[in-house]
Amino acid sequence: MKGTTRTALFLARRFQWRAEGDRRPSPSVSIAVGGTALAFVIMMISVAVVLGFKKEVKERLMSINDSITITAYAPDGEQTPLKPDEISDLIGGILPDNATLTPHLQTAAIIKTDNDFAAIGLRTSTSHVSPDSVSSVALSAITASRLGLGKGERIHAYFFIDNRLRVRQLTIDSIYSSGIDEHDSSVGYCSETLIRQLTKLDSDMASELGIRGLTQEQIAPLARQIHNTLLSAYYTELTSSTYGISTIEQTDAVYFTWLDLLDTNVIVIITLMAAVAAFTLISSLFIIILERVKTIGLLKSLGADNRLIRHTFMLMTERLVTKGLLIGNAVALLLIAIQAITHILPLDPANYYVSHVPVLFSLPATLLLNGATLLLSWIILTLPALIIARISPAATMRYE
Repeated sequence: MKGTTRTALFLARRFQWRAEGDRRPSPSVSIAVGGTALAFVIMMISVAVVLGFKKEVKERLMSINDSITITAYAPDGEQTPLKPDEISDLIGGILPDNATLTPHLQTAAIIKTDNDFAAIGLRTSTSHVSPDSVSSVALSAITASRLGLGKGERIHAYFFIDNRLRVRQLTIDSIYSSGIDEHDSSVGYCSETLIRQLTKLDSDMASELGIRGLTQEQIAPLARQIHNTLLSAYYTELTSSTYGISTIEQTDAVYFTWLDLLDTNVIVIITLMAAVAAFTLISSLFIIILERVKTIGLLKSLGADNRLIRHTFMLMTERLVTKGLLIGNAVALLLIAIQAITHILPLDPANYYVSHVPVLFSLPATLLLNGATLLLSWIILTLPALIIARISPAATMRYE
């Protein structure tokens, strides 16, 4: 077996890719190399774009929302304020080093102008408004545009708290845009002082407790640990509250489902490109065999068996596949680098959440794609190579 393989490899290296009597490579060789390279470029770019999309959108989602959110509930199922310090003492031992606990205050509000209004949820933020201001608010660009408002304008905000309507005159301190329109259209930001004045919450209470700084792989296991820890604390009477745990994958399930569907698109593209490349290689191998019928007959006359000749032509075609992969890798990496640096291909952020086509090069994915292409091409080439067994040495002498 080893002798046959070595002989086939020697012959495959010695045989030329051009037809007998020609100086240039045959069209079948050019088609095989070009088809393989083009198919691989499309597959590699598809993987890079999907990986880039998933990375950009997930990072954007996790920058505006908590990875894990903890809320407290009364016995009747109504959400109630919680004590962040109490929860921190209970779960502090199971939190990874990269996790940060962030208490949040929030309340519903109606922003009204002379001609229109918008219902939003106001959340505390120190990055959008001054932490001690009781008259400042940050609105999203979507809400501000809808109401015809600009930075520095004064608005009336209406709050319905404890069955009472409260009104505050606020100044638009800043206008923000996160790139996630669904979030921006329903969320505004204000200071902690303002919400505490409105809700009369004590300084040690919060509406909910968020955990940020986690990787996506950490979220689900940590959420289960926190749930079990807080449930155990409730049953052992270390706390009198019941807590609900929600992850970003649950609260933003629409986005994560959309990102998962992109994987299906990539599988379809890779399958189609693999089919195109397979058809090209099979056709090229048939042509290469027909161009060398006399050589096959001569080898059989000299005692070469069908396995040796079959392996020889398969190795010749694998050389073409390897050349196509080298060209495809070079072209794909160049195009990915150009897009990553220049962002030459734009997108509509309103539809795709990013302003350009994001790309992300992954070495493991590239190596896997190259290895799978080589393996699949070898398996596919086994079928057309079987035609060699039907070639008769006597018939080849009359073949023109």
